[in-house]
Amino acid sequence: MRKRPPPLITRADLRMALTAGLSAGLLISLGLPDPIYGPMAVGSVLGGTLGASRTLGIQRMQGTVLGGLIVLVGIPTMGAIVPLPVAIAVSLACTRLFGGAFGLRSGYKVAGLVVTVGWTIHQGEIFTWLPARLVDTLIGVLLSWIAVGCFWPSRAIQQRQDLSHQLFASFASAFRERAQLLGQGMEIGAANRLDHRDQLLAQIFALEANRGDATVELESDVLGVRLGRLWDLQEQLLSELISIYRTLLRLPVVPMEGASLQALLAAEIAALSATADCLDHWSRLWPERSGPKGIGPAERPLGAIQAAALALEQAEVGVFGDPEANRILMLASGGRRAVACQQLLITTQWFDAAWKAVP
Repeated sequence: MRKRPPPLITRADLRMALTAGLSAGLLISLGLPDPIYGPMAVGSVLGGTLGASRTLGIQRMQGTVLGGLIVLVGIPTMGAIVPLPVAIAVSLACTRLFGGAFGLRSGYKVAGLVVTVGWTIHQGEIFTWLPARLVDTLIGVLLSWIAVGCFWPSRAIQQRQDLSHQLFASFASAFRERAQLLGQGMEIGAANRLDHRDQLLAQIFALEANRGDATVELESDVLGVRLGRLWDLQEQLLSELISIYRTLLRLPVVPMEGASLQALLAAEIAALSATADCLDHWSRLWPERSGPKGIGPAERPLGAIQAAALALEQAEVGVFGDPEANRILMLASGGRRAVACQQLLITTQWFDAAWKAVP
């Protein structure tokens, strides 16, 4: 099937155009000088999410204030005693120095623009130009925040929640596929296994990339603190899950003949299936409470995890008492699958308990 080309105009493009036009019209109607700075602020601040726009807007205001202060101090002190190129160079060096000290990433570029324009164009009217520039920039930033929050909002926290649900469901599907293939004694090709692994890694990387913008949107209240702690737990869980899944992909299919090996095989399949059911359950709940008194899996999925752990432990005891089964597993590294399944069940129960412990 031929891939459809991307649209020429997206909703984000339309939102930026309308917001920039609105800012210019508002500044002109207010009679403020240099209304171009409003649309410039919109173009640089209006990001893809509310968190990104908030960060960029704060950076732009900080850069404007920093550049204005440097110009206000520089013109009376250096304007009459040093050549203009030297004064601009010193001011830009101070901009970079103070910008780095204050942790500005994009804001120091705005400060450099304010310094350059202030020295070269508005040197004679600096005390009237700077306040107007600050107001123009502030109006552009505020309109950008309103636009990204109200018109086709792209909220990073909601995006993270959607990514989390999708990732839990993807891991559930991956472990369920492992259980089905293990029960059939089959294995998919190496290329397909790598593709499945890469798809899960891409989703994990997308979730990690979203963390910065989502953190900016978090409030400093109890809910914000709780979400931050849950995200830390989730990242630890995903790290464990992808590690165990990669181990399962590398293990060869071992002929499981004999009563003890068949019992171990059934226990491994039950462990993978129970984990998949639990992940499916989490994909529908995360990060909310499952009920008035609990967080995390309901009693049925968690009970299946505990039953699978007990069955796996009993099956391992049976294998330890069978010398032939031990020999087969040692020769083919088949015992590592049981260890991986045990780690999977332990990780699932740990995450459930840690989730419940978050107030």
